[in-house]
Amino acid sequence: IVAFLSFAPQTNAAIIEYVATDLADTTPGQDLWRYDYSVSGRTFLQTQFVDIYFNPARFSNLTAGPNPNADWDVAVLQQPNPANFPPFDVGILDLFALSNNPSLTGLFSVTFVYLGGGAPGSQNFDVFDSAGSVLASSVTTEASSVVPEPSALLPLGVLLPWLAFRANARSRATRK
Repeated sequence: IVAFLSFAPQTNAAIIEYVATDLADTTPGQDLWRYDYSVSGRTFLQTQFVDIYFNPARFSNLTAGPNPNADWDVAVLQQPNPANFPPFDVGILDLFALSNNPSLTGLFSVTFVYLGGGAPGSQNFDVFDSAGSVLASSVTTEASSVVPEPSALLPLGVLLPWLAFRANARSRATRK
């Protein structure tokens, strides 16, 4: 079983977390926002890319922020843009790896006008290989809503009972 598991393909799922920031509205009647994305959990090869999708009924005027580092090319694809062929029925933030194992430090950003009510939320995304085949699909998650891994809670699970034991022992010692 161990030998089989050692040769089993390893999952390399991308995790994309976002922080949504409500920006000062520069045009009356338009609700301006920015998403800052962090990407983790995956090793990318040169020419692999990630597309994050924006529903045109809820998002408009997408503008990509600066590239987080020299390992990535960041672009926005959206309607209306007569140069788009074929036309896109969704807005896309495209993150294109320019090298093998590109750095994931830095944030990928996009500003947009939000057309929905309340605050914008999660979006679908796909990871593609260089031929355009989908390698993985998932949904972005809000950075503050991330649930810690159980292993991250282990030190707390050991420390709290130990502290309770020590406090109880001290309490008993002072009562004598």
